[in-house]
Amino acid sequence: MLPSTQRLTRQQVTDFLKSPAIKVVFNRAGTFKYIPSDFPLLTIVTGSKNQKKAVLRNTLRRRLYSLFTQYKGLKSIQGIVYVSKQAYDMSYEDLSRYFYSLLEQSTKNS
Repeated sequence: MLPSTQRLTRQQVTDFLKSPAIKVVFNRAGTFKYIPSDFPLLTIVTGSKNQKKAVLRNTLRRRLYSLFTQYKGLKSIQGIVYVSKQAYDMSYEDLSRYFYSLLEQSTKNS
């Protein structure tokens, strides 16, 4: 799990979503809204509309947080990942490939 110092708080999420500088990239893993920042912060949003079982939502959230900590080419970015419905059925390898693709697209567009 990502330490709480590297996750956006509820107030930061509210302020983040009001920012006019938000950029968006998406693929089969989900949608990534981000802005350049001094320190990398991330929040993963898994909706109960996509998956009813909390165990599966939390497992996916933990996997994505662990992939985020393992990613080496990260610049300083604040972001929110909205997980797609297809992400729950992906293998770990596919999920990591698509998630890293999201992060690479965001670093190219920054």
